Amino acid sequence: MSTLLVMMVLAFSSFLWAQENDLKFECFSIDDGLSHSKVNSIFQDNRGFLWLGTNDGLNKFDGYEFTAYRWKPNEAQGLSAQLVRVVMQDSKGNLWIGTEGGGVNLFDRDSNSFRHFTPDSSSEIKISSQDVNSIIEDRRGNLWLGTSNGLDLFDFAHKKVTNYAPAHLAAAPARAKIVNVVYEDRQGNLWVGSQNHGLWLFDRDRRDFVCYEHDAQNPASLGDNDVRSIYEDVQGNLWIGTTFGGLNLFDRAKKTFRQFFPQKNHSESNTIRAILDAEDGHLWVGNRSGLYKFDLAAQRFRHYQHDPNNPYSLSHNSVQCLFKDAKGDYWVGTRDGLNFINTNIGSFVHYQAKAYDRRFLNNKVVYAILEDRAGDLWFGTEEGGLNYLDRETGLFTYYKHDSRDPHSLSVNNIKVMLEEQSGNLWIGTFQGGLNYFDRKTKRFYHYQNRPDESASLAGNDIMALLLDDYGDLWIGTFESGLDILDRQTGQFRHFFNEINMPGYRMISALMQDRQGNIWIGSNRGRLGRWNKKTREFKHYQLPIKNIVTIEIRPIFEDEAGNFWIGTTGGGLYYFNRAGETFKAFTMQDGLPSNVIYGILQDEQRHLWLSTTNGLVKFNPQTGAIKTYYQASGLQSDQFCYDAFMKTRDGEMFFGGINGVTAFYPENIRENAYVPPVVITRLNIFNRPVEIGGPDGILKKSLTETKAITLSHRHSVFSFEFAALNYAISAHNQYAYKMEGFDDDWNWVGNRRFATYTNLNHGKYTFRVKAANNDGVWNEQGAELQVTITPPFWQTWWFKLLGLAVLLLIIKHFYDYQMQKRNALHATALANLAQLKLLRYQMNPHFLFNAHNSIRSMILLDKDRAWQMITELSEFFRYTLLNFNKVTASLDEEIKAVNNYLHIERIRFGDSLEVSFAIEEAARKCLVPAFLFQPLVENAIKYGMQTSPLPLKVLVSIVLQEGTLSIDVSNTGALVKHVPEETGKEEVHGTSLENIKQRLEIMFGEQYAFQLYEENGWVHSKIRIQYEAAQNGQKATKRLTIKPASAAALTQESGPS
Repeated sequence: MSTLLVMMVLAFSSFLWAQENDLKFECFSIDDGLSHSKVNSIFQDNRGFLWLGTNDGLNKFDGYEFTAYRWKPNEAQGLSAQLVRVVMQDSKGNLWIGTEGGGVNLFDRDSNSFRHFTPDSSSEIKISSQDVNSIIEDRRGNLWLGTSNGLDLFDFAHKKVTNYAPAHLAAAPARAKIVNVVYEDRQGNLWVGSQNHGLWLFDRDRRDFVCYEHDAQNPASLGDNDVRSIYEDVQGNLWIGTTFGGLNLFDRAKKTFRQFFPQKNHSESNTIRAILDAEDGHLWVGNRSGLYKFDLAAQRFRHYQHDPNNPYSLSHNSVQCLFKDAKGDYWVGTRDGLNFINTNIGSFVHYQAKAYDRRFLNNKVVYAILEDRAGDLWFGTEEGGLNYLDRETGLFTYYKHDSRDPHSLSVNNIKVMLEEQSGNLWIGTFQGGLNYFDRKTKRFYHYQNRPDESASLAGNDIMALLLDDYGDLWIGTFESGLDILDRQTGQFRHFFNEINMPGYRMISALMQDRQGNIWIGSNRGRLGRWNKKTREFKHYQLPIKNIVTIEIRPIFEDEAGNFWIGTTGGGLYYFNRAGETFKAFTMQDGLPSNVIYGILQDEQRHLWLSTTNGLVKFNPQTGAIKTYYQASGLQSDQFCYDAFMKTRDGEMFFGGINGVTAFYPENIRENAYVPPVVITRLNIFNRPVEIGGPDGILKKSLTETKAITLSHRHSVFSFEFAALNYAISAHNQYAYKMEGFDDDWNWVGNRRFATYTNLNHGKYTFRVKAANNDGVWNEQGAELQVTITPPFWQTWWFKLLGLAVLLLIIKHFYDYQMQKRNALHATALANLAQLKLLRYQMNPHFLFNAHNSIRSMILLDKDRAWQMITELSEFFRYTLLNFNKVTASLDEEIKAVNNYLHIERIRFGDSLEVSFAIEEAARKCLVPAFLFQPLVENAIKYGMQTSPLPLKVLVSIVLQEGTLSIDVSNTGALVKHVPEETGKEEVHGTSLENIKQRLEIMFGEQYAFQLYEENGWVHSKIRIQYEAAQNGQKATKRLTIKPASAAALTQESGPS
């Protein structure tokens, strides 16, 4: 009996170990960028970076990448030695590195370089040993070094070092005074752990030591003289870790020690290298056989060690150091890599599969989970049959198919199961039909399809089971419809054949609601409701596109009576039974997958959804979605359909492809840590920018830089950044913006870089903010001032120079224009003078003609002569009023001609007929003054000689399409005369030459003048490109006037 009791206790302890040992370690190795597998020291600086001392240099870790600082020969400002024993940061932010063989190093963050302090005479501050094993800063601000030659007080401010050792070791050689660890407790006591001479308490005022050493004759003495670790826990207990001497608790009052051994007589486990408080009030203890959690009250050690078959186990059993970061998570340095313990994932329990070990499942793929009336658990697996877990003993019993036993499980692939009132189980299998398990006899009874029996099970692939309130068993098959088992006869009724509803062949879900209705889920998004009382069946169709691939999986009624439907591809649906409407929640709403395999509800009325990409906590009231992944502690990101169950005490179970995840929802802790955000790298054209590079962009480390200046040539640049949240860092979220360019934040998920191209020159501010894996944002984030310099042609000095050049050009142009204007003005004055001269030439000519007329008329008719003299006076009065004008409007010219015609009508009477055809638009046009009068005078003078009487004179003026046409014509013939000077026959005289010269001065090549005879009329015709001349445009070609008859006598005149 006692043996059985011991075995049960051991078995139960093993179960507890199995469940507690599912603590997941995230491991980082040299494959992840770690410079060496052996991690000796861990520290987190005030910026949030993690620093690691290894056997091959110093490493900085931001949760994504390791940056290694290695010892290199002949590198004056590099790390002074290869092996780093300790890393720490003082209250001033200085990072100190203790090495083996290279003294102590001070890291310069600006330049990423190191200052060295060694025993060498060349050292800026000489310390007592090349080997520095421990560094601490006490509450007074003093720096203490544990070296291979005793204890050093390192006064950095005054560049002074004082060495201390117990008096009895003062004369001992250096290696006899090796200090492994220095520690200050909360009372301000300075404790020193030596390698060969026990524990020392240093009195800083008296400068002497109290030594505690191992005494083989005294069990209350220190366990061993090689002290490797010292730690004061939250209760104020002082713990000493020794080599081979176990974990020692120091009684301050009695000055005695009490030893605790993880494993008696096991030297590896009793060499304690690291001690640290655990989050539950227990103690973490690291030794050469793994990691232990020590419960002082129970005096029990819980062991965590490396398991080659478990990728989430401790990476190596030799633990070198322990560290707790700012968030409260734990880091374990081992001989083979760095290990991370996320304290937020401890609430998820992982039921794993392991062959030949009854503490574990025998198959990792789980499709069905059941809690029986006794509180024990049943798991239906893919290839391992039925697994039964006795929760008292923690041991599994496996039920599998045995071809030699007809009462064994029909096949090992179980899809669904339920418990009936008797405690016996109904089990649906894949290709093995329906099984009934009698728990008393341990026998399985099989119900399978027999093609020759119509009342047998319709198909052997069972997807869903339901035991309704009437005791009827409903069986949903893969492609054979829905059956109901008659328990009395053992025969099956084929439901959809009975109600003549052949469309439902795949039955993927069955559920009975609180009103007694049976709900049936099928493929193609079909949902059916069967009312057993009224025998009414109603069909519903999910409103989904591509409905062919959609299966309804879980149908769930929550505490409020709301209906929720999970689908394989359509997401989650809320079914409003009152309005018979559906509302979908999909990946567009934040779900990680549109495949919903399981639905449960917690006490806060959140829905928990198992999917193909994580486990979802969904708030139906707000729509908020929180997703947990394998990195959060789940069995996998992928779960299995129908593998979900909630126990009577509220624990939830979800099965997947790597076991089962179990948890109490109220115990799930969110990560409330606000992560520091840092900008870690600047790349230009995808190449990292180095400190002090030839381009001069970074004069110090980017993490220490507040502003950078880039050239316009750096047209493609990018920033990398990190949120220093190490818990599931792959799910940290980021947003960034370049103020001055981006109007809004760029929300980029877990992407950790931002690229900009071809920004205009100017000043910008790059800002980045981040959230941890649970969506807690650091809104302040990090920022960097960015100045982009312009090309030289856009600089202020070049613009000023350009402005000066432009002003100079303008000045030269102005001077040139003024010269040209003055020249034109001089030309204009000359032309004006010439016009006036020509104008004056017209007056004597007219006076001579008028004089001759009056003289002749006085002899013939004195009254008419007197009248003519009166009209002539009026004409000259008009002339004198306009004497200084060189131009006149055509309207003024016509008035002058009318004054002249009064004289000529007196002279010729009815022998002269003059008519005008003048377009009103032409009256305002300006022409040389006294242009018409000579033309009309010539028409009368020569017309009277050749024309039958009465002489007809026609004056026509037209302005059409910018061209001014003036035609003075008379009846008669063209009169030619031969001047004595030339002896050549001409058709025009002095007055007409005068007119031509004045037209040329005023209009240049934009006029034409012609005198010709055509059809008994003599024409004096002028054409002027008037609008072009007024606008200052040059003539495109010389104007010509073509008579209507090619045979007519013509004489063209134009500019000579």
